[in-house]
Amino acid sequence: MSNFSPVNGWLHYTNHPQPSSEPLSRRKVDRRVDLNFQNASEDDLGQGFKRYTWSSGVRVSRNEYVDFRLEAHRNEKVISAGYLTDPIENIYSVQTGPRHSNVMIVTLHNAATVDLEVYLWLVVKD
Repeated sequence: MSNFSPVNGWLHYTNHPQPSSEPLSRRKVDRRVDLNFQNASEDDLGQGFKRYTWSSGVRVSRNEYVDFRLEAHRNEKVISAGYLTDPIENIYSVQTGPRHSNVMIVTLHNAATVDLEVYLWLVVKD
């Protein structure tokens, strides 16, 4: 359950997760999912920017860590990536960053008590 508190007319999330007693060095990624431009929908955002989205979600089990590898064309540069979940629950980005000029890595941890469908997106520039 999420808690929000009003501050200056804005709602702020106040249900912070408890830190894990397991050291970061001992945590492991449970699996890796590769998604590439060939099976993605492409949206032209103008000025050389594009967004790739994958219509089928990826099921992430409760308490699972998943590495997503989002790959664009070789001549494209990754700019940013993100995700949506269904249902909206506590899932956290452990890390997000470019692995290569055309590959973005997104590592997520499902801290919810239910399995979730995750839908990812990737913004690139030619």
